[in-house]
Amino acid sequence: MDAAEEASRAKSDFLTSMSHELRTPLTAIIGFSEILLGEFAGKLNEKQRQYVNYILESGSHLLSLINDILDLSKVEAGKMELKTSKVRVGEILEGSLSMIRDSCQREGISLELRALPEAADLEITADPRRLKQIMHNLLSNAVKFTPKGGSIKVEAEREGDELVISVTDTGIGIPPEEQERIFEKFHQVSDAPGTGLGLALTRKLVEMHGGRIWVESEGKGKGSRFSFTLPLKRTKDDRRG
Repeated sequence: MDAAEEASRAKSDFLTSMSHELRTPLTAIIGFSEILLGEFAGKLNEKQRQYVNYILESGSHLLSLINDILDLSKVEAGKMELKTSKVRVGEILEGSLSMIRDSCQREGISLELRALPEAADLEITADPRRLKQIMHNLLSNAVKFTPKGGSIKVEAEREGDELVISVTDTGIGIPPEEQERIFEKFHQVSDAPGTGLGLALTRKLVEMHGGRIWVESEGKGKGSRFSFTLPLKRTKDDRRG
């Protein structure tokens, strides 16, 4: 193992350890925030409700990052196995869009789903939880990097023995020199906020399903299109990371 690999593993081990320590108190913060919002401890005025919402949203975001760290560590250690079942493509896509619809409305971002019946009605063998995680990572990135008044489009189509799903946005775009490295762990596009973990995990989850993922962008300020494939016929070897 060279010095770079050793440093990367040490960083991963540290983050995994810290993530476990942070998860318990963070779960309590989220839980008590939900109790306050439910007004089980008394009525809230408008300003108090707004503040508690900020706490809940920030806590949920941090928990999502922690889960990404733990999931990525499991995949890299070969300890994650997919729990597959038959899933309808249209249901996964519609459910994924519903998770970000409120965020899009707040930011004035239009959201569109384009899936022909031949794709939407397909039943594929996949892990529904991990497939939703893939979609959530791509869609939340699109919302994060698309300015107010922009648009996000989700498309699904069948190409031979594969299903191709794409998420296109009118956001900040990705320079050509960054596109090869954007799926690497801890890599961040210049001037873009984030941890550099979400897309690395997304690629691993897609590959565990036997698929491929890539990005297309004409450059900075010209939006991005993330696409991934899922095989319509999967082998047993695809199931383990």
